[in-house]
Amino acid sequence: MHPVLTDELAAGLFQAAHQPLIRAIVDNLSEGVIIADAAGTLLYFSPAARAFQLFGLERMEKDRWRQHFTVTDPDTHQPFNPENLPLTRALRGEAHSAHIFIRSDQNAEGQYLHASGRPVKDSEGKLLGALIFIRDTTRERQAEARQRRAEQRFRLIVEAAQEGIWTIDPEGRTTYVNRYLAQMLGYTEEEMLGQDTLTFIAEEHRERVRNNLAQRRAGISDVHELALRHKSGRSLWTIISSNPLYDEEGQYSGALGTITDITRRREAEQRVHQLNADLERRIAERTAQLEFSNRELEAFAYSVAHDLRAPLRSISSFSLALTEDCASQLDSMGLEYLQRIRASSQRMSDLIDGILSLSRVNRSEFQVTDVNLSALARLCAEQLRRWQPERAVSFHLQEGLVDRGDTRLLRSVLENLLGNAWKFTRERAQAEIHFGALPEEPGTGRVYFVRDNGAGFDMEYQAKLFGVFQRLHTQQEFEGNGVGLATVQRIIRRHGGRVWGEGTVGQGATFYFTLHEPTRTPRRSPPWST
Repeated sequence: MHPVLTDELAAGLFQAAHQPLIRAIVDNLSEGVIIADAAGTLLYFSPAARAFQLFGLERMEKDRWRQHFTVTDPDTHQPFNPENLPLTRALRGEAHSAHIFIRSDQNAEGQYLHASGRPVKDSEGKLLGALIFIRDTTRERQAEARQRRAEQRFRLIVEAAQEGIWTIDPEGRTTYVNRYLAQMLGYTEEEMLGQDTLTFIAEEHRERVRNNLAQRRAGISDVHELALRHKSGRSLWTIISSNPLYDEEGQYSGALGTITDITRRREAEQRVHQLNADLERRIAERTAQLEFSNRELEAFAYSVAHDLRAPLRSISSFSLALTEDCASQLDSMGLEYLQRIRASSQRMSDLIDGILSLSRVNRSEFQVTDVNLSALARLCAEQLRRWQPERAVSFHLQEGLVDRGDTRLLRSVLENLLGNAWKFTRERAQAEIHFGALPEEPGTGRVYFVRDNGAGFDMEYQAKLFGVFQRLHTQQEFEGNGVGLATVQRIIRRHGGRVWGEGTVGQGATFYFTLHEPTRTPRRSPPWST
């Protein structure tokens, strides 16, 4: 019986004296109320019942409402057995409720209702009629349908995911796994449900998992690598993203984990680590061999250079003695031969000096300090002017260029580059030699340059510039031993930089260099080339 309508009140509905009061109560109920007599005649529809778009008549005979109401099962939409209708059961003296789907002449679309029938008897137990309470459940059914669709979509997504999905309860027992995770571990979903999480964890990681579960209870999420145990006993490496779960009251209800199998990646990483270790070992061995070979070559070159000096001095001395003491006994051709011997001896001596200078670059101790390159360039320029004071050369030296490096070695760089510029501009009536740095750009290192307006060179032979004993001009055109630029390159490399040259025949040359490059700086066009 409805809590407002006691048996006495309900029986009073059939007594004329009580009907106004009791109907006033019924009319204010939120549920629709239909009153039927013992013969099944619908005597009364409350306003809420009329709002359901039923007939809304004050009275309807039993045969008539059976003709005009179509009642079906709300799930299958099959005809509802009339004998099980709440009204029919109530008229048999039974209280009964059911979910139904009902259509009427006035509501062809139909409605989902919850109908509850209650028999009404007098004090002697005689059936007076029945009360039917109806409540519209259409919105509830629609919400349930939406929820079922959402759950179905979620399940489809979860089952189609190429990642494992795993939920556990507060005690660490498995409450759900998707098919992907079960197959990953070699189980069926049913085999995993209800099992302790640690059953599927590799032995060496179980203590770690216990600690992780404690963190989930404390509300801490985590992403970590973990070894799971396959049904066959082998280990699977995975990445697990784990998060705590809470119920409607905010209480901890377990944890959710998404699992990615990274076994192949781990194996590949291990192979790469092994290959890197092997490569580093081989590089170290080769480097040691190369360093040993370089030391041997440098020692050999140093020794040979020193050993060659004695016979060269003898050749030079005896050829000079012949020239001075026996000149009258030699004809012009003999004297020319002696001159060639002396010139070749001097050339050989210059080459030996170059070899020794080149070997000293790597043999010398490297001492890094702040170096004023502008001051070094001035010293080199003054030295060149003292050497040939008769020449008209204009030096343009940028001030304030300071960098980190070995002072002695960087002075050698500037002596060679400025010395080359001095040498290759001697045919110019007014020689121009510049030293400075290009404007710095964000993300690039400083680029220094030495530029002249001298003989220049053909860029086709650029690759030969820094080779030992490689020369782009003959000895008759410009003297030299072909070691200067090779020395410059070695010094710049020791400073972690690069050196390169650009030139045009008859229009001069520019040599650029950098120091301490963290990354390879793109070559930039100088401002005067645009």
